[in-house]
Amino acid sequence: MLKNIQLSYPTYFLIFCIIAALLYAISLYWRSSHFKESKARLPFGLAILRFLSVGLIAFLLLMPFLKHLIESQQEPIILIAEDRSQSITAIMDESSLIDYKSEMNGLVQSLAEKYEVKRFNFGEEVRTGVLDSFNDQSTNISSQIEYFENQFADQNIGAIILATDGIFNEGSSPAYVNSKFKAPIHTIALGDTTIKRDLLIKNILNNRVAYFGDVFNMQVDVQAFNSTGSSSKITVSKIVGGSETQIKSENFNIGSNNYFKTFEFQLDASDVGNVKYRIRLAPISDELSRSNNVRDTYVEVLDARQKILVLANAPHPDLATLKKTIERNKNYEVEIAMASKPTANLAQFDLVILHNLPSKKHDINVIGSTLKSRKIPTIFFVGNQVDLSAFNAIQETMQITGNVSSMNEVQAFWKSGFNGYNIEDRLKSALLKFPPLDAPFGEYAPDARTEIVLNQKIGKVETNYPLLAYHESNNWKSTVFAAEGIWKWRLFEFQQYQNDDKLFELINKMIQYSSKKDDKRKFRSFVSKNVFKENEEVLFDAQLYNDNYELINDSDVFLKLGDGQSNNYDYTFSPTNNYYTLNVGVLSEGSYNYTATTNYNGAELKSSGSFAVQSIQKEQYDLTARHSLLNSLSDKYGGELYYPNEISKLSSDILEADSIKPIIYQRNKTESLLNMKWLFFIAAFGLLLEWFLRRFFGSY
Repeated sequence: MLKNIQLSYPTYFLIFCIIAALLYAISLYWRSSHFKESKARLPFGLAILRFLSVGLIAFLLLMPFLKHLIESQQEPIILIAEDRSQSITAIMDESSLIDYKSEMNGLVQSLAEKYEVKRFNFGEEVRTGVLDSFNDQSTNISSQIEYFENQFADQNIGAIILATDGIFNEGSSPAYVNSKFKAPIHTIALGDTTIKRDLLIKNILNNRVAYFGDVFNMQVDVQAFNSTGSSSKITVSKIVGGSETQIKSENFNIGSNNYFKTFEFQLDASDVGNVKYRIRLAPISDELSRSNNVRDTYVEVLDARQKILVLANAPHPDLATLKKTIERNKNYEVEIAMASKPTANLAQFDLVILHNLPSKKHDINVIGSTLKSRKIPTIFFVGNQVDLSAFNAIQETMQITGNVSSMNEVQAFWKSGFNGYNIEDRLKSALLKFPPLDAPFGEYAPDARTEIVLNQKIGKVETNYPLLAYHESNNWKSTVFAAEGIWKWRLFEFQQYQNDDKLFELINKMIQYSSKKDDKRKFRSFVSKNVFKENEEVLFDAQLYNDNYELINDSDVFLKLGDGQSNNYDYTFSPTNNYYTLNVGVLSEGSYNYTATTNYNGAELKSSGSFAVQSIQKEQYDLTARHSLLNSLSDKYGGELYYPNEISKLSSDILEADSIKPIIYQRNKTESLLNMKWLFFIAAFGLLLEWFLRRFFGSY
């Protein structure tokens, strides 16, 4: 034990402790005359007591501590993940599934006698526990492997068992997932690798958005297996208001056992809204499945595009960034012009962006007057070419007093309290990582009616200077982005994430909020998107305003949802902060309409809309098991491939594996000797005993 004791001070300090205790004892009892001659040896004993007690106290003043070596043992864990997608039941009969489930339960029971076993199931997502049904409409095998790595990387994994048919239609190929597992991955190969006779729609490519009166293209990929000599017909129909109308068709012959052909159609966008198109293949004899002969797709047809003018003082890299980012939204068409040659007819534009204007060279007084008189929403990008005095005169959003010849490097941060729209947390955090922009150095004074979205962060200081702000006066909306250099944001985001989604979200919402038409309704309801996949949750929100147009949520809000087939469903919104939300979960494929209602101040208020749910059917397109993929995955991680009739052998192999052992961990634990109260009592007892004997036998 003594070798485990260490001091907080140098070891040679012990010599000083011994010397101090020895001198203290000698000073009290050297040639002491307080004891009778008959007790001549008593001073020597008392001196030893004093020496030991004082020495112990001096030793404790050096703050000694004791180091312990603690061992802990971690038992092996066996991870089991089972595919619960629809492709499993499509290619395995009921009796085979019953046998498979029984074998898997037996595997778990046998392994649990020796190891800790954790079961998971996967398909659309990763879930813990056991799921008896096989209803998932897509399969993501790589997500299950990544989940294991994220959750169990620091634990003692004895083996991983993956039971699947190897068919994946979401995520990356599991063969390319580079996990750092030291444990083997064993695979149980389900399904059938035999290529069956089948005709199917492999893929549909079409515009998600089209504009009323335009013509758009649709491409349909058709595939057939072991069907040489058969013939079929592809038809394209449009479904509007529950009525189906055939608009295109084409006959074709299947000339090989591995047939593939892309059909192209040009369709007219003649109906506004979420228009449903159905593609059908005439079935052939003896094919494996006919459910993959039909597939639906939706096209959102808009009745108009908004035209946006970017008017600049001079060429600038921001201009290309604005054009490319804004035009990602198919609702917008962007035109760029220079102030030296402005567009004559401003009335044709729904919104105007002024970049580095007004400037010393171009005061744009006439343009500014036209924008105000025609109530054309305007966005100002303020850079080092802006004439601040002219800028302050042309708009009321904010006044900037300073000199553009001196610029600050600023970053953006979200200002709490803005309720005009929400941005995701990932964007809020990304703004702080984006490279700094250039903003005029000076004082910023926003108008009392100005809504501030982003403030400037200069260095590490979060200031109250606005970076992005909105204002409306006399029905003219003006927006100010008080910096230039957003091209740097786009380059940074592409470098980091290979996309510009965050910049697009910010610019798109800025455009929408600046150009939106005032909605004076006191009650509004919205659905989160126009087209959902049938495995996505459908989300609604609603807003109720009082007479001062302040958001409130003290009235009940109800939703009636219709599926277009005389079926109606009733829901109740939940108050959240100062608005309402509703999650109706996943819905089956089809077109839906909804009406939200509430009662406020004795009046019934309504808000309606529509959306569509699209069938994904991914599990029906490919029913040929990929056992070779599973075999390569097991080889990569030192495992083996087993078939369902070999599950008992898998159990024996794991139970007999010498490599699956408990792991013993050692760690040092330090404990201060000052916490050991018995040392205090020893020192106190020695001093008390010495005092008692000295008083009892001495002449004090």
